[in-house]
Amino acid sequence: MTIIGLEVNDSGIVAAGGDPVRLLDLDGQLRESPGFALPRKKGLLVGKAAESKAHLFPREILNHFWDQLNIEPLEQTGRHSPQNHAEIAYHHLSAIWQQLQSHGDEIVMAVPSFFDRQQLGLILGISQELEMPVKGFVPLSMAASADPCPGKMLMFLDIHLHRIEVIYLEQGDHLTVRDSATTADKGLHHLHRGLVEIIAQQFVRLTRYDPFHQAASEQELYDRLPGILSHLQLNSSMIFEIAGGTSPYSITLQRDEIIQHAAPLYSEVLRLIKRMQNKRGTDQTPLAVQLSHRMARLPGCQEMLAKLDDVNIIELDRGAAARGALQIWHELAARGNNQGTSFFTSRPWQPRQQNADPRTPAGRAADTRTTHLLYRSIAYPITDKPLIIGSTPKAEQNDITITAETTGLSIKHCTIKRQNESVILEVLGETGVFVDEQRVNGRITLKLGQDIRIGEHDERFCLIVCLNQPI
Repeated sequence: MTIIGLEVNDSGIVAAGGDPVRLLDLDGQLRESPGFALPRKKGLLVGKAAESKAHLFPREILNHFWDQLNIEPLEQTGRHSPQNHAEIAYHHLSAIWQQLQSHGDEIVMAVPSFFDRQQLGLILGISQELEMPVKGFVPLSMAASADPCPGKMLMFLDIHLHRIEVIYLEQGDHLTVRDSATTADKGLHHLHRGLVEIIAQQFVRLTRYDPFHQAASEQELYDRLPGILSHLQLNSSMIFEIAGGTSPYSITLQRDEIIQHAAPLYSEVLRLIKRMQNKRGTDQTPLAVQLSHRMARLPGCQEMLAKLDDVNIIELDRGAAARGALQIWHELAARGNNQGTSFFTSRPWQPRQQNADPRTPAGRAADTRTTHLLYRSIAYPITDKPLIIGSTPKAEQNDITITAETTGLSIKHCTIKRQNESVILEVLGETGVFVDEQRVNGRITLKLGQDIRIGEHDERFCLIVCLNQPI
């Protein structure tokens, strides 16, 4: 018996499995399959193949079938159109299962909290018809949760194609989904459409070239938007070039403009969080907010959440729910009767062992928060007071002076500090900083083990954790 974890989100379904556990290809060579479908004479195109043609055939594209999963008849738009959303979901799952079945023989699904029993029943019926062995369901938010946050009100924040979700998770001996709030028509689809319109308007204003003049160039904007957002998550600006006929056209995109457009969505997120906080706690209750990778990769999202009082922001990795579903299944499946399909609504949730022996693997896992910056065999503590790195003589004992022959090094080139539970790098110098050999400007959240290089020289730093006791 080999289990596959499947994380269901219409912006990109993700699968995990294998030994060691890893994310699996499930849409060609891609590890995310978006909830898009396009009727064709030879059947439905689904996933990335359909998304890449969404703006070439805008009247025919379908992308609400996971969000509104049901068997209600659809308005027919063509001879080859499907009958209902369940039929489209069937084709999407069929394509995914064809690629996944070589990796395992049983599946546990992490599903959104807004799915009701009828929709879960439809998924189960579809999977049975496909001979897709779904053995259990778990709430996506519960599966994605990694570590207990004692003394804090734990929430999970996710975004789908057509909605945002805020989930309240009750902590105790078990972790349980207790409440959820969702807002429709304010998801990634709505956000991306507005961002592409802004980019197109800039091209028209600055170059007189209109990317919307042809469907192919409009589609190109949408295809390249994830890369734009990824770049502007870490950098203050970028030059964006697009081919227009025989001549290329370029504009400069500003991170602040992207954040400004996303401001209404972020305001709605804050409203949902505060409403949940007031409903389940108080204004004084410390918060721990877990961000799905879909939310965390949006420029300005974490800065928006930092406006909340006494909040710990936890960025989750891509596929966290798919991986977590596997762990939950191994923890809980043995307690069931192994008959039928299980739906686990809570999981064991023990606080970290504060006095664990750091010489053991469990002890090391109990305290893996970045604590120090390693430079030339010296570990500098990371605190809420900025650690200044540059060419200036030390103003404070904790600052780092680079004395090697370098080019492009500023007196105060960058700072590193702790902000709540996150470690923040802020670039001050003009030549930027390289994190894991990726150039960054502005502010970025760092992770344990990342390698930092400054300017054009080979002076390197590494983010480490110092254990309470020697190994």
